[in-house]
Amino acid sequence: MTAGTPRLAASSKQILHSVFGRSSAHDALPDLRHLVSARVDLERTHYLVDDRERRTQGDRLYVLRRDVGSRRDDHSIAVFSNGRGVGYLSDQASREIAPLLDQLGGAAVVNGAGAARGSIRLRLDLPTRSALRVFAAARQA
Repeated sequence: MTAGTPRLAASSKQILHSVFGRSSAHDALPDLRHLVSARVDLERTHYLVDDRERRTQGDRLYVLRRDVGSRRDDHSIAVFSNGRGVGYLSDQASREIAPLLDQLGGAAVVNGAGAARGSIRLRLDLPTRSALRVFAAARQA
């Protein structure tokens, strides 16, 4: 192993993260779990999530990530759990918070929840636009 190998590995991780939107450490992302939020249903979960994921109740860690290559919407925000896509925010919610998420680097950690009783859609605790605006401004200061 040469002296440059660890540096190359770190550089490769940064490239992988920027190209594919993957991060090996959630602590590198802004944590929005403490902000005032509202529980919202995810969209397009029907083909992304298996029954085991739906049945699991309780809080979980989700990552919001801008889906800048989306053919559907310029403001699309994908939701990930354990490195796997599990759904998307609604178009309206995405349009409202996409610019603020961009200020935070395009990705952030939020709380998630299983499906509501009688539903197949997963849910997450989405920070309010005003709480996210204050958080983003404080990080830039």
